[in-house]
Amino acid sequence: MKKSDIEKAVIRCFNKHSARYGRIRIRKELERQGIKIGEWRISRIMKKNGLIAKSGRSGKKKVSKPTEEQYIEENLVKDKFSEKEPNKLWCSDITVLVCKSRKFYMCGVLDAATRRLIGWAIARHQRQSIVQDAFLMAVGRNPNRPEGAVFHSDRGSQYTAKKTKDLVEKHGFCKSMSRPGTPSDNQPIESFWKTLKREMPDIRQMTFAEAKLALVEYIELYYNSARLHSGIGYMIPNEFFTVLSVHNT
Repeated sequence: MKKSDIEKAVIRCFNKHSARYGRIRIRKELERQGIKIGEWRISRIMKKNGLIAKSGRSGKKKVSKPTEEQYIEENLVKDKFSEKEPNKLWCSDITVLVCKSRKFYMCGVLDAATRRLIGWAIARHQRQSIVQDAFLMAVGRNPNRPEGAVFHSDRGSQYTAKKTKDLVEKHGFCKSMSRPGTPSDNQPIESFWKTLKREMPDIRQMTFAEAKLALVEYIELYYNSARLHSGIGYMIPNEFFTVLSVHNT
């Protein structure tokens, strides 16, 4: 079963029971449907999509620190695939990867118009700094940005943090977030993750340093600069960026 289908199954189960089911009951119900999934993965899917159960075994209740107030934004993206102006809409997300050492995380920032991956950060943690580092890389590599640019993400705590919100607004972006339980709102970057994991060399037996190098080589030497992308008329992302930049001048 595809990762996206499993995520949709978790969301459907959560919505079917009107937020009454937490990770344990969701796992039990999905098992009755023949879907095997662990509670850790269910928790990650729920957190990613802003799904909070009304009751259940949640363990110790988490309380946000006063300095870590969360900011939820509206979804400003009506049609993520119609954008034709470079750097007008950036989509960001965090994915988990596995190498020989253990799991690690990668945050990516993708330009929706050109499908270029313009910023990323790779770390053994998924604290909010991983988002901020990826965003700053994207900003540094793309100094010319149109007014009213949008930075879109899911509702994970890394994106709702005040420091992230302030950083995004400081650089002239409007913050946008996917609707709860709607991963398709952030489909451009979700599609990139699927492509990366399908086409990348097998990194499971690599060291962390080797895996990081393999990821960067795939992004810079292949995906952005050599791979034909069906979503942009089978052009290369960097090539399409040049075409759109000339067209929009």
